Amino acid sequence: MKAVMIVYNHGITEEVNEALESLGIRGYTKFLNVHGQGSEKGEPHLGSHIWPSQNAVVLTVVKDELVDPLLEKVKAIDKEAEEQGIHAFVWTIEKMM
Repeated sequence: MKAVMIVYNHGITEEVNEALESLGIRGYTKFLNVHGQGSEKGEPHLGSHIWPSQNAVVLTVVKDELVDPLLEKVKAIDKEAEEQGIHAFVWTIEKMM
């Protein structure tokens, strides 16, 4: 099992939801109104008057074989909406109950 955390501009929520649904990923936790900025480029997403954009985060735990297809979908979203910002992070889950 792997944990996949997807951090993205809230403006592309529909695309992220569709990616999860298309792979049959039903279980996730979503964090809304998340603030931050990319480490290399892009504007800050701080929910402020000056930087009004905000991020969201989806955290899901999936079978290993779903990781690469999910990352491909994230990559496709990024290609279509590069200015919005989306990143995915993966790590191993040792135990789950």
